[in-house]
Amino acid sequence: MERPNLSLDLHPKIAVQPVRALINYAERHGLKRSQLLEQGSLSESQLNDSRLLIDVMRFEALMHFVSGQICDEHLGFHLGQQFEPDRWGILGLIALTCPNVMAALDAQYRFQSLSGNMGAPMLSADESKSILQWVPAYDCSHNVSEMIIAGLVSLTRVLINQPDYSPIKVTFTHSVAGNVAEYSEYFGCPVEFSSQSNSLEIDNGLLQSPLRHGDGETYQILMQHAKSLLTQQSFSSPLEVIKDFLLKTLPDHVPDIEEVAEYMGMSVRSTQRKLSEFGTSYSQVLDGIRKELAMTYLKQTQNPMIFISERLGFSEQSAFQRAFKRWTGVTPKQFRTMRH
Repeated sequence: MERPNLSLDLHPKIAVQPVRALINYAERHGLKRSQLLEQGSLSESQLNDSRLLIDVMRFEALMHFVSGQICDEHLGFHLGQQFEPDRWGILGLIALTCPNVMAALDAQYRFQSLSGNMGAPMLSADESKSILQWVPAYDCSHNVSEMIIAGLVSLTRVLINQPDYSPIKVTFTHSVAGNVAEYSEYFGCPVEFSSQSNSLEIDNGLLQSPLRHGDGETYQILMQHAKSLLTQQSFSSPLEVIKDFLLKTLPDHVPDIEEVAEYMGMSVRSTQRKLSEFGTSYSQVLDGIRKELAMTYLKQTQNPMIFISERLGFSEQSAFQRAFKRWTGVTPKQFRTMRH
């Protein structure tokens, strides 16, 4: 197997809109906008570039800075409660015009890379309820995971026009760092920390709930625009599209290059040529993404090794253990022990 290209940029990216939302929030809490832009190494024009993706660690650093300046250890939780449809760019606008919640989730899944690849939504269901997980693509802070989960709830409340809507249960992988009652009060349901996933447990009926802002004509226009943007991104930033696709599909199966090429709307040869232009290959990208996800799962959760190996698409736990030692020089168990 090819060794991972260590110079390959596999750092997750985030769209500029959530960064702008954070800066606006901090400004409302008394911080100077010029200071925030300097801290984030951004200009005002960059904040208004709807297609700009930045390294997620710059966002994490800015959130850490703002958290300290306004003395809010739960900044992500509070920021997520502020509903702003443009925070998620075109995906937020699509959600507002969708016919139902399921259509909004489908669009989120299909076009996630337009908002970055810092994580991916994953939906699983049984006869009565569904679990909507947010799977981070890196070792994210508690502020980011809380911003995502709280943001999903605030968005849902607006979409179905029920400001008091509550999921069945909310879970986070990190340990509790504050007053659990504050979380329970906002979500209106039990909240578990140190869990196996960042997730919302919801009633299946919610998925087909008609949205109060649905607009079929605008929805179709926005969906076509999103498809056009994804096609452009596949040519200009193929690594971002592939990373997002792998993050979404690895828990189910390991996609081959033919499947990736089809998703990107390219031939296999064109996909390989695009990756070659970035000095890499599909097998190297796949290996690198698996490595990053493995380290994230080991650092952020206490999931058993067999669970992690399955999430990464390994047929056997032993294969995962061999790959991890090749990547890091230590076994998964040793890595987890060192991190805890």
